Amino acid sequence: MGIEVLTFQVIGELFLENSKKARLFTSIFWELTVSFINNKDPISCTVFINLITSDKIKKVLSISEVAKKVRKENKFWVVFTGDSITSCEWVHPNWREIVEYVIKEETTKELKGNWKTSEWGIRGFNFAYDGATTADILDKIGNILLVKPDLVISVMGGNDSLFNIPVNKHAENLGKIIKKLTKSGSKVVWCTSTPSLRGKRNVEYEPYARAIIKIAVDKSVQIIDLFNIYKKFPLEKLFTYTSEGNPVAGVEKGEIDPDHPNQLGNAYIAKVILKEVFLLDFNPEKYISDTLNGEKYPGY
Repeated sequence: MGIEVLTFQVIGELFLENSKKARLFTSIFWELTVSFINNKDPISCTVFINLITSDKIKKVLSISEVAKKVRKENKFWVVFTGDSITSCEWVHPNWREIVEYVIKEETTKELKGNWKTSEWGIRGFNFAYDGATTADILDKIGNILLVKPDLVISVMGGNDSLFNIPVNKHAENLGKIIKKLTKSGSKVVWCTSTPSLRGKRNVEYEPYARAIIKIAVDKSVQIIDLFNIYKKFPLEKLFTYTSEGNPVAGVEKGEIDPDHPNQLGNAYIAKVILKEVFLLDFNPEKYISDTLNGEKYPGY
């Protein structure tokens, strides 16, 4: 079946089920089509394929949903959990900070300029731990649930392969983590880890990334294959930090850190999450350029 035929078939079925949903799908379809044709944007293409093949339109968390919740309850709390790719406490701005900033900015627009409701109500919490495995996050789940988050976003997984946690145990741990989070009422966005500059590490991690993608989830969970999307970006620009030395990972002191993205690399992680989850366009190059130029409110 051709992609055009499949698309219009899905739109037709949605009209029968819910005309409002169909109009939203049609709008998204044309927006992503134009973006892909004009820019050959791999993220737009990925979002488009996911929309028509995996019913992701029911999973995407829109800014209007965030605005509705924060207007009603005066809170929308986001927990970020995972390993050092998520904690990234030595990177400023890091992707957590960027995602929170953009969500607030876009929610303020949705609330017709009511910045106090969005900026006071939307809060981000860092529950990520350097060197953590999925077993560690499972042990820490009680701490995460103390916050009672509305949304949990995670980027992690590379340490499981590094510390020889079997792939099936990796998937089992993730399943338990996601189940506990969704049972608490939180929506979950779980991303595979970023790729490494070292091909060997990518080969070692790839089975773990595939295991995450295959995990059975409900409509409150979205899985993002960041590992493969991120490979399409200019990695040499995104990994420039000098390593302090990491014997476990086999990285010598003074070498380029092949595993931890710099500020621009973090902005590219934010780009993927903002597009995949909220269908928001984000220009990481402009954002980082504005921060370096001293802009108080960087554009994107």
